[in-house]
Parts: sequence; C-alpha cells; structure tokens
Amino acid sequence: MPRAAPGAIIRRRGPAKSSARTGPYPQPSSGVPKSGNPGLPINEDKENASPKSNNNDNNSPVNLSADKESVPSNLPNSYRDIPLPEIAGEVPVYENATAIRRKLNKLLESKAMIPGSSKKWTQGSLSSELRAIAQNSTPVKTNQGVGNRGPSVASLRRFLKLSGSMGGGDSESYYFGNMLLEKLRIWNGEKKTKSRETAEKEYPNGRVRCDPDHMYYTCMVGEQMPSYQELANADRGPEIESSKRYPRAL
Repeated sequence: MPRAAPGAIIRRRGPAKSSARTGPYPQPSSGVPKSGNPGLPINEDKENASPKSNNNDNNSPVNLSADKESVPSNLPNSYRDIPLPEIAGEVPVYENATAIRRKLNKLLESKAMIPGSSKKWTQGSLSSELRAIAQNSTPVKTNQGVGNRGPSVASLRRFLKLSGSMGGGDSESYYFGNMLLEKLRIWNGEKKTKSRETAEKEYPNGRVRCDPDHMYYTCMVGEQMPSYQELANADRGPEIESSKRYPRAL
C-alpha cells in the first residue's frame, strides 16, 4: 500500500451520512421564534391543524330561521290539514268563480313548488291536491252530485277556461279550489285582501254555489224574474231550504 506524502491530508471513506431526521420536529412554545425576532413567522403544520370555525357560515343562502318565521308556528305539518270553519255543513265561499279561477291560474303560472312536496304546480298536480283535500272534507252537493271526490284534470281544465263571474260556480273545482287557496293563504301567513273582506261582509254565509247558465226559476204570474246576476249573488244561509239553495239544472 503506498504511503502518503508528508503533510498530506488523509480522508477515509465510510458509510454516507443519512439525511433522514432521527429526532422529532421542534415544537415552538409560542408564536415568537427562539431567535426572539417577532418579525419572522413560524411555519405551521397546516395539514394537521385543527379545523377552525368559519365566521361566514351565517352567510349561507338557506336561512332556516327565516323560513320558520314566515310560517305561523301553530300550523299542522301539512297545509292540507289546516281546518276551515263550516257553515251549514260546508266551507263558505266568499269570492266569485272569476276570482277563484284567476288565483288558480296564477298558481299554475308561478311554477312554484307544492308545500311539503318536490312537485311543481301543474294541472295534474293541482287536480291531485284538490282531490286529496276533497276526500278529507265533508261531502257537498255540486253539479256532479253529492260527494267529496274532487275534480279530475279534465273537469279542472274546463273550469279554468270558463268565463263569467259565476261560470262553473256549481262545480267541484270552484268549491274545493276555494278550500285549497284558503289553506295556502293561511299556510303562507298572508292577510285577506280588501275585496275578500268586503265579500265577507256582503255575504256573511258565503255565496250560493251556482252557475246561472245551469239554472231556471219558476215564477207566478205578476212576479219579476230575477236576473242571472241576482241569482249568482244571492245570500246563502242555514235558513235557506235545500231546493232554493241548489236550483234544479236544465
């Protein structure tokens, strides 16, 4: 083996040093580094950091508390189950057929969601809701006879196409449509309109549910024949006999 020259530096070969850390990472006790310089930030372990509360949680687009405040707290779980007062065995209808027809058409045009359902208001879903309300109510007399079946889609479509203040006033769509609209008004916490309040004063027992085009009256000699408008706006009350409350159809 050759000898090294005098004064030469001898380097011995050995195993390479490992770059792996053998000890734990230093855990600083405060936000100030050991150097004492507060201007130098400490790198935090963001992966293992505990989750922090987000102050923007209240900015969520869904505000459940606001939805609860918009609905009266004393209501049942479904708008269908809201009870309505009855007079002489039926829920009084204060508004004429034109008003009920206009509100139902407006409901269909809104394409809004049915309360408590994932369906939108269509003629099919509206007919289903009317039939569900009808089947849980007292049977009444309409142009379909005495019952509480509710209108089919075809019957509802015919009613929505009629005209005149009381066109279709003897139909199931008019009676049960009024019930649906009243339940929705209470469910949404809406106030009565001025025209509704006026109608309640004018017809305290509700309107006669009749269609002037499906009626006739028998008069004695010398008696004046009432007009269709007078028949449609006649007062309804418990003292009115059934034969007068529901005139015979042609």
